[in-house]
Amino acid sequence: MSYLGRGAEILVGLAFAWAGVVKLMDPSAFLAAILTYEVFGHAFAVVASLLVPYLEVCVGAGLVFGTLKQGSRLIAIALLIAFVVLLVQAAIRGLDADCGCFGGSEMASESGYAWPIARDVLMLAGLAIGIVVERVSRDKSVR
Repeated sequence: MSYLGRGAEILVGLAFAWAGVVKLMDPSAFLAAILTYEVFGHAFAVVASLLVPYLEVCVGAGLVFGTLKQGSRLIAIALLIAFVVLLVQAAIRGLDADCGCFGGSEMASESGYAWPIARDVLMLAGLAIGIVVERVSRDKSVR
């Protein structure tokens, strides 16, 4: 059973690491994507476009390798919730926003917002599976 939880966290970690690496290769495209959400000012968007990819790579590595797992989980959950909120508000407002999730080539408007939102919710579920399985395993070993 612990393989399920560990596997789910590794998959989420790989997704985070890949997303961060792709954004690091073209930070200006990520900046443009952030600005299409029309929520943040330019200065904040510039800082976010430079910091979020590094954060994603670090969180991804933490989840994949199991180092600083609690902190990696917490930051991943916070980022995923923020991503879902941004996507939902853009969908509600009818914005033609670039998701920016995995680089500048992915336009949310091409397929709508359903898949990017569902993907983030699935990653949240993967993290939840990892947490639950770890707690169940820990409780069984204490007995």
